[in-house]
Amino acid sequence: MTKIIDRIRDINQLQTFPEPQPVMSTGTADEIVAKALSQWQAATPEIANQIASTLAQEFPDQAQPDNFWHSESSVAFRDFFVWGHNHDFGHGFTRAGAMGPRHTEITSEALRLGMLPPNLENKQVLDVGCWSGGDLLVLAGLGGRVTAIEEHPIAARAARRLTALLGLDAPVLEESLFVDKPEWKGQFDYAYCSGVIYHVTDPMLLLRILFAYLKVGGEVFIETKGTTGEGSICSYSGTLEKGWNWYAPNETAFGRWLVDAGFDEQTVQVYRRDNGRLLAYGRKTEARALRETAGFSRPGSWLEGVV
Repeated sequence: MTKIIDRIRDINQLQTFPEPQPVMSTGTADEIVAKALSQWQAATPEIANQIASTLAQEFPDQAQPDNFWHSESSVAFRDFFVWGHNHDFGHGFTRAGAMGPRHTEITSEALRLGMLPPNLENKQVLDVGCWSGGDLLVLAGLGGRVTAIEEHPIAARAARRLTALLGLDAPVLEESLFVDKPEWKGQFDYAYCSGVIYHVTDPMLLLRILFAYLKVGGEVFIETKGTTGEGSICSYSGTLEKGWNWYAPNETAFGRWLVDAGFDEQTVQVYRRDNGRLLAYGRKTEARALRETAGFSRPGSWLEGVV
């Protein structure tokens, strides 16, 4: 038993993942995000008011956004809707969301650390878990050709309606990422997945799917709730915490998830934000088979092979 414990300790000491180094100032990153979002503000007060009113009528909040995470509801979470990120329609017309300005804060942090390219022009971008569209608008504002996927049915329809009203051509699919799409193999240059992976029961499958969907040279960015502790550990809360929060990794576990999914170990970086949440980045440098298929939750599927 002592030898096993020593071996586990050695592995934990050997494999660590570096923090990314800033490539720009916070102020510069904030300006890039603000410019990206400003493209989607309405040209006139009348149009801004019309868009805001349409969305408020068609997608009303079922709780106050600032009390969303503490509100009591007997409705299943996926049938319970509150607007996601704060949105500025322009000319003083805004809508508050339960997630506040997280889309601007996280994308700005990702830009500052070099985890998100400041120019996504002509890049095929996959936005996983877009909710009502905050992240989507930033990514599209950076020039990305965005395809979004959202399993919450009301949120997906809200994001689809928002993009239509803004004149943005960005498909929003109303389904889980776990719906098999082999036709997406090698289709995307960049995958953005913020506030999602700790909401799924199979984080390794999610990462393997993203790896398969990326082109060789493609990049992935993941933001998640995190936990602390030495070694490779995750915390678990499941349905006891509103929002179906499953596995929250620490830095070591997070990095290993990406490596075991296929991402190049030399490119994986993990960063803990001041609020305790984690950011991770990795790059697909070559098509790879799954390192270990034992226990894989899609036995015999195309995801096990070289993708």
